[in-house]
Amino acid sequence: MKIQMSKDEIALLSNFMRKSDHYFEFGMGGSTCLAAELVAKSVSAIDSSIEWVQKVREKIGESPKDITLTHVDIGPIGAWGSPKGSSSKHLFPAYSDTIKQQRRDINLCLVDGRFRVACFLKALAYLDSDAVLAMHDYRVRDYYHVVEEFARPIAATNTLVFFVRRKGVMPPEIERSAASFVFDSR
Repeated sequence: MKIQMSKDEIALLSNFMRKSDHYFEFGMGGSTCLAAELVAKSVSAIDSSIEWVQKVREKIGESPKDITLTHVDIGPIGAWGSPKGSSSKHLFPAYSDTIKQQRRDINLCLVDGRFRVACFLKALAYLDSDAVLAMHDYRVRDYYHVVEEFARPIAATNTLVFFVRRKGVMPPEIERSAASFVFDSR
């Protein structure tokens, strides 16, 4: 399954994956398959397309690792799992809230699906303070840059940027900010 990233992005992501025991991904695809190969113990990912979840599951196949791939219902979807309209808006927060059903010791989280700002901020608030979070397409979408109020970049190449929580930033403060982004599917 093709990874929708540049060679440099794949190389940097691979380096972080090799150092990771527990991995979580918002959105799934080729990077999830790569994680299934490189992450030491567990890989979890969500997506808004049930058909896509099944394709990724088939591609990964059997694994001795703990692999959990989950569909999150956000209502009718279009290209790349984006919601079609707002008739199911009440379902949108469930997507970013899935992080709260995960283990807290995830040490690498990739945000590469829908509702990216809400997903990033909720993961940043929920996971241990030393967790590394990455966001794809970050550098080309200024809208995402609000996360730097709470997280500082530690590595980057092309549009993929890796972050850690800023010192002194408390989870409740991050959660309050995340609430204003749960309905924005960008």
